Parts: sequence; C-alpha cells; structure tokens
Amino acid sequence: MAREKHLALPVIHLRQVRAEDEGFLFALFRTFREAEFAPLPQPQRETLLRLQYQAQCRDYAARFPHSEDFIVEFCGQTAGRLLLNREANELRVVDIAVAPELQRRGIASAVLTSLIAEANAAGIALRLSVWHSNPALALYRQLGFRTRAGTATHLELEWRPGP
Repeated sequence: MAREKHLALPVIHLRQVRAEDEGFLFALFRTFREAEFAPLPQPQRETLLRLQYQAQCRDYAARFPHSEDFIVEFCGQTAGRLLLNREANELRVVDIAVAPELQRRGIASAVLTSLIAEANAAGIALRLSVWHSNPALALYRQLGFRTRAGTATHLELEWRPGP
C-alpha cells in the first residue's frame, strides 16, 4: 500500500517516488555533486555523475532494501527527496535533499520534525549520517541531533526520545 503523508505545514507533502521522478532525482543529485567534477569537460562530467548516481542507488538498495523513497512536495512543486529506512529500533534518514532554490523555507525542518515526532511516539532513535562540511549540520543540531560516532569524512547523528 502506498504511503502518503501530509506534514505539519499543509504546503509540504510526501509521496512515494514514481518512475517519472527519475529525472528529478538525478538532477537533484547532480546539483549537489557537480562541483566535484567541474574541471572535467561536460561529456566526461555527465558520464561520471550518472555512474556515481547509479552506484549510490545500488548502494542504498543493498544496504537498506526495505527503505521507502519519497518525493517531498512544497506548495504542489517537487522540492526534494527523502529516503527513509524503518527498523524496530530506529528510523534512519538514508538521504534527504531539498533543491537549492527551495532551501531555507522550512521544508527539511518540517520533514525532520515529523520524523522526530514519529520516533518519539515509537520510543526509538532517529539517525542519519552527514558530511562534516554539510551546511545542514547546523539544522540537525538545532533539532536536537547529537553526535553518535564519526569518521574522517562523516558524522553519525542521532535524535533520541527523552526519558
């Protein structure tokens, strides 16, 4: 059964990813990764971005085979993506991204606040992994996420229900 969810703000809606969303998902991925390949000529850059996107999709599918893939809509517009994995002891945000032109409008905050409420009601942790340099780290901290572990490149964050 397809899951759809209206979040606290009536202008934000989650719906399951459909086949026709593939172009948007790749464009969103490209937005955040293209700078890494800027020195390369366009054909090579495009090929490498597609390969990396496909590799990421395969990796997520292998590590989180039961995850749910959502499109985040804002005021009826496709605005972002949420890949969510539900387990008995945790909710895991595998991937969350909002198109740059729609950032700073409370979209990610509303999605995460809804997930915090779900985790709180279930009495489980909400976890995610983030690059050390990701500007969203400030938002995660503001929402009450704490560092659980870290590597040279990433932080493992979690939000836990209070006692």
